[in-house]
Amino acid sequence: MSNDPKTVAELLTPMLKKTLFVAINRIAAPASAIEPFVTEHLAYMNALEAEGRLWASGPFIEEGVLVGDGLTILSTSTIEEARQAMEEEPLIKRGLRTFELRKWELREGRIDISLRASVDRYSL
Repeated sequence: MSNDPKTVAELLTPMLKKTLFVAINRIAAPASAIEPFVTEHLAYMNALEAEGRLWASGPFIEEGVLVGDGLTILSTSTIEEARQAMEEEPLIKRGLRTFELRKWELREGRIDISLRASVDRYSL
């Protein structure tokens, strides 16, 4: 396959190119200091989701680690709005977590969802 600019442009043309903002969240305190605020953190993230500003979020899975680093993808109009949402997150607001925020463009990927509500089954 050719790597010339015209071929690249042709491959990029049909792509979604949805702008999102990605935050890498890092713990800045021991788990024992963070754990009392997990409920508040989850409620805040659920509120962002309900408002349509949270596209996806969750922890990086590490064996034996209950509270660790995570990833948050925000769907806001500007990086400033995304930064404000992250700065208001309860763990970050208390200095228990830090974050690095970057503008990101969704180009490739596939999401298949199957819902059978009558039998309480779904698959992602």
